[in-house]
Parts: sequence; C-alpha cells; structure tokens
Amino acid sequence: MTLDSSNSDDYRSARQWLVERRREFQQQQAAWAARESRRSWARLGVFLGGVALCVVVASSPMLVGGVAVLAVMLFIFAVRRHQHALAQRETADRLLLMVDEALQRCGGHVTCVRAWERPPDSGDEDGALPRLLEQGPVWLLTDQERDDLDLFAAPVGIFGLLNRTSTAIGARRLRDMLESPLLQAERILARQATVRWLANNGRERLHLMAAMGAARREDERLARLIQAVAAARPLKLPIPLWSLRVWSVASAAFTMFSIAQVVVGDFRWGWWLLLLLAINGALVSRIRTGVRACLHPWQDVAWAVRACLIAARQVARDLPQETELARLRECCAAVVARTVLPRLFRRVGWAEHGGLAQALVNLVAFVDMHVARGLAKCVVPHRAALLAGLSALAELDALCSLGSFAFEQHVTCYPTPSGQTEVSIVGGYHPLIAPERVVLNDLHLTPTVRMWVISGSNMAGKSTFLRMAGTNVLLAQVGCPAAARELRWSPLRLISDLRGQDSLAKDESYFLAEVRHLRRMVLPPPGDTAIMGLIDEPFRGTNAQDQSAASIAVIRRLLTSGNLFLLATHDRNLTVLADGECARNYHFRENLSSDGMIFGYVLHEGPAPTRNALRILEREGYPPELVRQAYAWLGEQPPDRS
Repeated sequence: MTLDSSNSDDYRSARQWLVERRREFQQQQAAWAARESRRSWARLGVFLGGVALCVVVASSPMLVGGVAVLAVMLFIFAVRRHQHALAQRETADRLLLMVDEALQRCGGHVTCVRAWERPPDSGDEDGALPRLLEQGPVWLLTDQERDDLDLFAAPVGIFGLLNRTSTAIGARRLRDMLESPLLQAERILARQATVRWLANNGRERLHLMAAMGAARREDERLARLIQAVAAARPLKLPIPLWSLRVWSVASAAFTMFSIAQVVVGDFRWGWWLLLLLAINGALVSRIRTGVRACLHPWQDVAWAVRACLIAARQVARDLPQETELARLRECCAAVVARTVLPRLFRRVGWAEHGGLAQALVNLVAFVDMHVARGLAKCVVPHRAALLAGLSALAELDALCSLGSFAFEQHVTCYPTPSGQTEVSIVGGYHPLIAPERVVLNDLHLTPTVRMWVISGSNMAGKSTFLRMAGTNVLLAQVGCPAAARELRWSPLRLISDLRGQDSLAKDESYFLAEVRHLRRMVLPPPGDTAIMGLIDEPFRGTNAQDQSAASIAVIRRLLTSGNLFLLATHDRNLTVLADGECARNYHFRENLSSDGMIFGYVLHEGPAPTRNALRILEREGYPPELVRQAYAWLGEQPPDRS
C-alpha cells in the first residue's frame, strides 16, 4: 500500500492553514513594527520636549520642578507604550518562526527542525522541578533499544523528528518520554487526550509555542533561575534586619537634608554627612557576606524570568480546563499572580546592577539589603509554586512537540489499547522514511500467533519492518499518534537485538553482546507486562552451524513464553519453525529488471523463495569469475543475463 489521495488532501489542508496563518502573522508583524517605530520616536520626542521646556522656564525654580515632574510622568507613559509595541512585535516574530518551522515538517518531511542529539542530563535543575503529571509504571529503554530504534540518530532520528522544544528542560522532558514509555493504558489515554487537544487547536498551539520561544537561547539563565529558586532562603544578617531597615530610611533622609544644607552654603553639615557615611560603611561591610550570598544566585537571570512570565501568561490564558493540560494551566496561573513572577521580575533586575553609582546609593540607603530581602520575601513563600510553574512550562514544551507531530505528519492514528496481548498495525510505516518513498505494511501479532518470521533478500526491507513496528509501539506508549492508519495494541515492554556491537570497555565481543541482548528475552526481567521482542538475524557473530542450533533453541523457548516477537532472518532453518500456529512466515522480495533489482518493500506471506547476495556482488562490479565460483560452490548455475 502507498499513500492515497485522501492523505494528500489532508496534507494540502494542513499546509494551506499554515500558509494562511503565516500571512496573518506577517500582517500583524508589519503593523506592530510600524507602531513600535512611531512610539520610539514619540518617546524620544517627550524626552527632548521635557528638556527643552525645563530650559525655557529655567528662571522659575517652581515652574522647572512642575515641568520636570510632568515630563517624567509623560516619559514613563511613552516608555511603557513603546515596550508594549515592542513586545507585540516580538510575539509576531516568534509566531512567524513557529509557522516556518511547522512548514518544514508539514506533510511528514523528514527534517530536523531543532536538534537530534540526546539532551545531556542535568541533575540540579531536573531534580529541583517536581513531576506534575502522573506517569504510572514505565519501561526504561536501554542503550540497545535507543540505538536500534534510532532515537538519537544523525541527521534526524526519532527525537529529532519530534523535537520542537524551545528550552533544554523541555528537551529533557521529551527525551524522558521517549526513553520511559508508559505501561498503563489509562495513563496513555490521558496523554493522548492532551496531545489530541494540542494537535486540534492549532492557533493555541502556535501561540503557546511562540510564548515558549521567548526562552530560546536562555538555557543557562533558566538553569540559574531554577537553582536560585530552589536554594532561596530568608535573609539572615548579624544585625537585626528591622533595625537596619529603619536606619536605612533615616540615613537616606539625613543624606538628602545634609546635601541640601551644603548646597545653600552651610558646610558644617558636610562633616556630619561624612561621619554618617563612615558609620554606614562599617555596617555595609558587616552585612556584605550575607547580602552577597543572597544576591549572587540571582545574577543574570532577569531575561529568563521575563521569558517564563511571557510563557506562563500565555499558558494560563490559552490552556483548557480539561485533560492533563488543566494541571499545567493551574500551575502557571498560580505564578502569574501579581505577587509571584511579576513581582520577581520587577525586583530581580536590581540584583544585576553595579558600578560606582550603585556602591554610593548602597552606602547611603543599603539598597542591596533591601533587594535581597525583597527577593527572599518574594521567592521563599512561593518556592513550591514557582518550581511547579517552571516544571509546567517544561512539560508543555515537550507535549507541544507531540502535538506538532500529530498535526504535521502525513498519516497518523491514535492507537487503541487492547484488553489482550497483541500488536495489530494496519498501514504502518517508519516515520523516518520520506513520504514519497513510504510503503505501508500490516502486522498482526496476537495471543495465538505470537511470532512472525520475516525472511527475504538483502536490502528488501526486513530490518526496516522490525524498526517500523518497534517505533510505532514506542510512539503509542509515549501517548503520541503512531505512523499508521490503525494501531491496536496492549502496552508492552520493548526489548530489541537489531544492531549488535562489540565493546572494548565492557570486554564484550560482538557475539557475547548478542548473547546478552537475547538473554533479556529468554529470561525477561520481573514484571507482569508482556514483552515485544525484535530480533534481527540472531547469533550472526558465530559460525553458521552454531548460529542455526542456538537460534532454533532460543526461538522454541520464546514461543512458549506468551510474549510477542518479530524475527528477521536469512536462515531457512528458522522458517521451518513457523508452522502457522504460534509463528508464521512472511517475506520481502525483489524483482529483476534490465536495470537490476527493484525492491517493492511489500510484505508477502510465506518464506522467501529467493536470495540475492550473489547478485548484489555481481551488480557491484565483482569479477565475473569470482561470482561464478560462488555459484559453483552452491551447486547452482549463474542466472542468464542475455
């Protein structure tokens, strides 16, 4: 089976919708850019006008003061209006970026939009963020499954195909979803409902992703923010805090009064001011260690706080009050309250100021102490809410990737959990194959037919079929749509042996690695959940005679286990075991033409009737005499090419 016209219609509809959104967002971007420019000039005009008026009325101090106050108020108003236009233009920029990224993938194009590499662990940040959405039991994939299923493969991989995250914490959540597939049907259906909402509500998804896009390139600051929130403690100083606060107010008032007296010519107050500064210097020196310890974690995090505030506001506004998204909405609504993230954003910038001017102001009014106290008072009572809000943003960042895949992939279905141990795939394909090359195949493993033995020529599609089945089962258990027309299955523990590798570090030969991988299927780990085993050419690391003997013994044992298996092999002895009851034979074949071999990649019933290894040698230019000798060793005549 190949893709039909209905799929093409769906693809054109999705692409047209994205094109229309792009046109809409371009118009918004142009309008807000023009408004931003006008308000920028207005801001400058207010500033210059205020200065000019002050110069004109300089002869009247009272009038100068009134004009200055009015000019400052107007300037603040102009600045805020300019910042609002700037924020709207930046939002339109990010929306256009999200649409352009979606257009790269629309129709199932195998393109890595963000990154395909496995995100590295970061225990400090991830350990501080709570898990908001219940997972239930999961199955942890090993390095073998990650490699066999191309989870993190160049240049795209399954992770790269799905990844649309804007933050490192979101990418790690997406990684964890793929590496820890769910085993409970109830939890899988809950995540499906979440992904379905994100896929079906395209406008909201784009706005949510654009809001998360404000955090791009802010990963280091975001990591510092998480650590600062987790480590925040009430400000403790060797001097009672209340007395320092009272003293700072009195010090600031006395300083202003003394300066005014000096200006009018009474210089005696200058000596008192110097004495005050000396006392304040001693006090600042005494409390410096405690204040700096409180302020240091907040250095250079203001942009991360701003990005989180933008994203959290969008989440609180757009997410529904049903599905798992309601929990994320609730967490974000809690942190956008006036006393949490907005207050933190207003205060955190003060922790980043420095220089001589701040040192002087600090000497007079203990500004750093007030900032440290304000940050602690803002964060410590709301620590749990802040960490939950940051975790909600990470969770949504990952879930939007699954929603984007559901919208952009050319053929998908939401898998249906089954009450019996089975995997039934109709029209399945591997999502890493370009849409124009996709060939759909079926798979039906049931409690009665628990194994399919797949034979066929080299390059005919055996390994890809096994990976197609494993990948779609993985996507199903992530809660993501599968790359198939229909998929019905029971949650399974995936175990694979598709790519054996030796390891000098483990003192493990190629054959020993295979033995250990297959042992996980023969002697599975404890658990009630059934296994789906994927095996490609078992024991190929040893001689043909031992390979057949060991493979036959292992397969007979696996058939008694009640688990499900897919086996790809060239060994005809193994096809004999598929008696049509517990195991069945299927094969891929090739057709010969004047141009060579043509592979149809369509699965057929029965064992493979042909082989093609020697024809591949011939096609690749091996000496004719060598090829004839190989056929002679088999007791066969080379095919007639005339």
